[in-house]
Amino acid sequence: MSSRKVRSLTRNLGRYKMVNSRGEDSHQDFHLVRQETHLSNVSQVERFLPDILGRALARCWIDKAFRQEFFLAPKDTLSDYHVHLPEDILVSVETDPGERSKVVVYEQRPGALPKRLMYLQLVMMAGR
Repeated sequence: MSSRKVRSLTRNLGRYKMVNSRGEDSHQDFHLVRQETHLSNVSQVERFLPDILGRALARCWIDKAFRQEFFLAPKDTLSDYHVHLPEDILVSVETDPGERSKVVVYEQRPGALPKRLMYLQLVMMAGR
């Protein structure tokens, strides 16, 4: 691995600590976005939310407290981490038997069933 990659990895690991010096969860050290983010329509949700949810799912794998918080109330958790979604966007975490959990995003339309916009699921892959 090049020294440039090592410096980059080290810098990123230092920025995303999981615990503080007392061993307590310290979510203020973790950021889903760099600045307050307000997605105001379906087009913005479809464009920007997959990357944000990918970071949230990756965090779920390594941070039990974040996973519990996110699985119970994904939209509220996103808001706690400065990602704000329109009222008509629903976010749920669904787990089918024998599969990994997935985050599903719906658009709630008046007088109609919710329309699925996307789903994200982390899959572990190995290569050689």
